[in-house]
Amino acid sequence: MKRLITVAMSGLMALSLTACGGSAQEPAAAKPETQAEQAGGSAGDDKSGGSTAEGGDAAGASGNVLEGKKVGFSQTDSMSSWRTTETDSIKEYIEGAGGEFIVKDAGGDIATQESDIRDLVAAGVDFLVVAPLEDNGLQGALQEAMDSEIPVILVDRAIAGEAGTYYTTAIMSDFVWEGEQCAKALMEALPDGGNVVIINGGYDSSTSTDRQKGFVDALDTSKYAIVGEQDGEWLMDKAQSVMENILQAQGGENIDAVFAVTDDMVQGAMNAITAAGLTPGQDILTLGIDGTRAALEAVEDGTQLASCTCTPYFGGIVLDTITKLINGEEVPEHIVNEDTLYTKDNVNVDLGF
Repeated sequence: MKRLITVAMSGLMALSLTACGGSAQEPAAAKPETQAEQAGGSAGDDKSGGSTAEGGDAAGASGNVLEGKKVGFSQTDSMSSWRTTETDSIKEYIEGAGGEFIVKDAGGDIATQESDIRDLVAAGVDFLVVAPLEDNGLQGALQEAMDSEIPVILVDRAIAGEAGTYYTTAIMSDFVWEGEQCAKALMEALPDGGNVVIINGGYDSSTSTDRQKGFVDALDTSKYAIVGEQDGEWLMDKAQSVMENILQAQGGENIDAVFAVTDDMVQGAMNAITAAGLTPGQDILTLGIDGTRAALEAVEDGTQLASCTCTPYFGGIVLDTITKLINGEEVPEHIVNEDTLYTKDNVNVDLGF
């Protein structure tokens, strides 16, 4: 390793999210609730972060509250384990509460997602759950749903625009915080600084831009230089390809760390590092976000320095939110999922998905 990697990572173990943000589009006056506050439970107790454990009796707390009701879900794509886990989680809870679950997969195309939303409205859904592909492009379709008095619940990503016009509530992680935690882990591991590569998911998604902003803004710019930045398009294979290009252009000896905004893209980057005859975790440190099982295994064996969770288990909090709407209760405009930074000191592979 070109710079001494310190072993003292234990100080990072205590870092866990305390409702402190949301997306760049969130109004400054809005104070988001954490998922634990919304659901009345502790986000650190189970994967769902709500008051009912994911994978248990999905209908337990709400009975058949959705009997005779349709819930539509507009998913961005199904090209990662995170996305499929998210879909399965929401499906389990909606059907467990007696509801009909209708899912549309946009296949990573914003025009398709806009059409999917209109199709779900035409199908007569009572509630619309949307994981937006991009910040812009869905506002017209979402406003039509709201104008039709269909509550819209955004999950995992933000859009440009105000609650009450384009959506009822938005449930997501604090992406800036996630990036900040990865930067802190890197600075503790490489206190003398180094050259860093960033692999993002493009510039049209708040998830990617906020995570990158949190990471870059937290770094000490006098010690850490961003020597490469590429769009991995959220895909492992694409991230491997762009990392291969960066290694050829920069030379592996001139790169100390790689931060990717998802763990799947970290896996791709590590494949490229290995193919170049280098060892992830020794020659080049890697950090990512999502908390996949593969990532937590890599953290455990030392090939990945850290992974910050971003839970895909939205089923419990989505059902809880819908239940409150049915009961005429007020729900906050923004709800923040709580997450955790995992390093070798505190990793638990069984928490991965």
